[in-house]
Amino acid sequence: METLFISRDAKLKRRENTLSITVGGRTKPFPIEKLRHLVLLGESSLNTKLLTLCGQNGVRLSVFDYYGYFKGAFEPIEQNASGRIKLEQAKLILDNEQRMAIAREVVRGAAHNMRANLAYYEYRGNKNVSKSIKELNRLMFRIDSTKTSEELMGVEGNLHIIYFAAWKIIDERLDFGKRVRRPPNNPINCLISFLNQLVYTVTRHETFKTHLDESLSFLHAPSSGRSSLSLDLSEPFKPILSDGLIFKLVRKNMLDDSWFDQKEGVCLLTETGRRNVAEQFAMRLEEQYQEHSFREWLYQEALKIERHLLKVAEYQSFKRKI
Repeated sequence: METLFISRDAKLKRRENTLSITVGGRTKPFPIEKLRHLVLLGESSLNTKLLTLCGQNGVRLSVFDYYGYFKGAFEPIEQNASGRIKLEQAKLILDNEQRMAIAREVVRGAAHNMRANLAYYEYRGNKNVSKSIKELNRLMFRIDSTKTSEELMGVEGNLHIIYFAAWKIIDERLDFGKRVRRPPNNPINCLISFLNQLVYTVTRHETFKTHLDESLSFLHAPSSGRSSLSLDLSEPFKPILSDGLIFKLVRKNMLDDSWFDQKEGVCLLTETGRRNVAEQFAMRLEEQYQEHSFREWLYQEALKIERHLLKVAEYQSFKRKI
């Protein structure tokens, strides 16, 4: 088990050399050597003994707040530091032409996978999405002509407008109106925000396994307090891991009113909702695609950036076959 999502209020303790988790009065041990990532989605209590155990075994703890947003992490001592990679990464970012080449490829991958989601339903008889696919195709041609990050992110924003507008064509229950983030205002917006945060968190974890510097990014502006590189690398995977899961939850009637707490224009996941969505997301991560799990593809995405920096192979973003 690579990642363990803990969605309920829990007490985490170290018992000898293993992890002990108590939820609802029931205690269960987890072999620490089989874990690499703990994601705390509910209120949890722990102590420095546990953090020491996690540090010794290279286990990261990611913490989410009440609203479903990633807020921070306990990070083991960096084991894969590489001065050469960091120098090459910084050098590339300072070269606008090279940086933009990678940034455009990130957006190209995200756009391709958005289009693939719509094409899936077009191939199965929903010809009403054909117009949206054509609009995406036209706009994707503009990616190559962008010269700045601001211009590129403007194209990306317009791609999302077209893409999100097509959701209601797939299923009217997917019509969420305008994209509202902080805080989300309805169940679909709520699911998008929460799942995107999960994608970012797992991407951050997989990137940590490489030699890359998390703060040096290509599309999103490098900044303190967040892993902007993981924001970049998660973009091609959001349509697959986040949006694709939402389509499944809605179209298979898996959602329940008990999953959401809605009041005064604010919609948040309840503990029940977080637990069920996290369970579905965990299964989605381990689904096989071309002989690799999506988790492994996330790791490979980071490695491709590393190979690009070392001039081994040009970076090509993950693109699902249509």
